[in-house]
Amino acid sequence: MKIGLISDLHTDVTPQNKALVPHLICAVKAAELDVFVLAGDLARHLTALSETLNAFHEAELACDKVFVPGNHDIWAIETPNVTSEQKCQIISALCYECGFHPLMEAPFVKQRVARDICPSDAKVGFCGTIGWYDYSFAPEGYEFSDAQYAQKQLMGVVWNDKRYAKWGDTDLAVTRRLVAKLCKQFTVLREEVSRIIVVTHHVPFRECIRYHGELPWDFFRAFMGSVRFGAICLQEPLVTHVLFGHTHRQIDMDIGSVRALCAPVGYLHEEPPCGLQAYAESRLTCFSI
Repeated sequence: MKIGLISDLHTDVTPQNKALVPHLICAVKAAELDVFVLAGDLARHLTALSETLNAFHEAELACDKVFVPGNHDIWAIETPNVTSEQKCQIISALCYECGFHPLMEAPFVKQRVARDICPSDAKVGFCGTIGWYDYSFAPEGYEFSDAQYAQKQLMGVVWNDKRYAKWGDTDLAVTRRLVAKLCKQFTVLREEVSRIIVVTHHVPFRECIRYHGELPWDFFRAFMGSVRFGAICLQEPLVTHVLFGHTHRQIDMDIGSVRALCAPVGYLHEEPPCGLQAYAESRLTCFSI
């Protein structure tokens, strides 16, 4: 089974980000994937997010497609009285309309097809969540309190979740709730599949966080993810891969018993020197199991 991963398309940030989408579609087609994973941060506004999902849908890709939203996706920008939970539900409905399986709603099971695979190893489960943060990635060497991190601002810089993420609860409570939901997905799949691939948007392992030893950069690393998600993945024997986004740098590393992969596009403020097609091909990360 061949799986492809991409995240952080940010199609409503720059014209280059939007222009990259058809090139990504070409890259996905050329890769001949069995499963295409889109790990969040497509767009802040529902119109742009829907257009992006629909572009992949209209391309009639031969592979299955799965999705988790990112923090930009769940920002409640359009309507003041819409919560982030409600926007998650709207996004899930859009996913179904566009042929994507929304992993936050339920896990997805893919049948492996090969003559040399025994029946007990034939099914792969995909679990997913946006992830979130509880300040467990806060940098060492500073004395910021949880109350200061909860303000999400330092030295005149504001983390935009403060303005637009409307969960109606503390970051710790949101993280605990989403960890519990992911654990339930593990339980649902445990007797059905031979392995589990986890998809999050936020970073699940501290080893994947890059600290610069300066402020305000290191302060904002507290909002990259939570050790809780990585811990439950390492505790579940069936989890072999954890796929994520959010940090705008490519990652491929082994952490304990799992392979951690991040394949972001990031912000394209100008066209890459190699051209959009070559850039798309370089950002799409593929692996086989």
